[in-house]
Amino acid sequence: MLPRTFALAAGQINQLAITIIASGLAIGSLSVFNLANNLQSFPISVFGISLAIAVFPVFSEALANNQADKFVSAFSLHFRRVLFFIIPVSIFILLERAQLVRIILGAEAFNWTATYNTAQTLGWFAISLFAQSLIPMLTRSFYALEDTKTPFWVSLSAISVNIIFSLLLTPTMGVAGLALAFSLASILNMIILIGVLRTRIGYLDDKKIIWSTFKISLNSLSAGLVVYLGLKIMADLVNMRSFWGIFIQGAVAAGLGVICYIGLSLLFNSEEIIVIKNWAARYLKPIFSQNLSKK
Repeated sequence: MLPRTFALAAGQINQLAITIIASGLAIGSLSVFNLANNLQSFPISVFGISLAIAVFPVFSEALANNQADKFVSAFSLHFRRVLFFIIPVSIFILLERAQLVRIILGAEAFNWTATYNTAQTLGWFAISLFAQSLIPMLTRSFYALEDTKTPFWVSLSAISVNIIFSLLLTPTMGVAGLALAFSLASILNMIILIGVLRTRIGYLDDKKIIWSTFKISLNSLSAGLVVYLGLKIMADLVNMRSFWGIFIQGAVAAGLGVICYIGLSLLFNSEEIIVIKNWAARYLKPIFSQNLSKK
């Protein structure tokens, strides 16, 4: 409990440092940072934290019973599953960051300067969504090893890097520098945790993780291109000065991107999409069968 408590305290110190640095920037910088941070936290909670909580008992049981193979199998599957969801989401957020800010924070209440600053900050956050989403699972891997000290020291190192980069980047980038510093620290945090875990456990199904990451990234970039083209086409078809125009533009482009991503994943027979197909067949097929029998 003690290292975990210190880790939470270190997180508060990091937040305090960010607040102090942001307070020395242009008026509204702290609000922009917090708004962008709130927007990027949603996919992390949905895909990163929830999956980490779900797999933690599996990790603990496997390591308690000295079943390293079972741990590696579960780790690889959930690692790839997180990336399967979060990489395309990251690209979509990066491309539609202005639309998200206008829709969620208010097209009328938010002026263009505030929208631009928040969108740019959100974009720098988006580049580390994959790392932020994997850190909860990596941290719980160490908890399953009954090691709470390593995540604390790694987190403390990342916080130090975050503060240093914040001081270096904000003079030229403003509030966006805070987001970039946070992203760089998060990626470093993830890399160190993976490296230490690799030395503790050994082989982590590396080849399958690397190959899946490559396919997921390629499919996500292709879907991102579809989203980009969709945004360009829809911009000429809707009123971009109205809330509904921005909403329709973003929704249609995102929908096309999702269809493209799922289609490519099915085409390349990604293992992660197969799991979703099996889940859908198991739980949705009985529902449709019941409805058909009633008719």
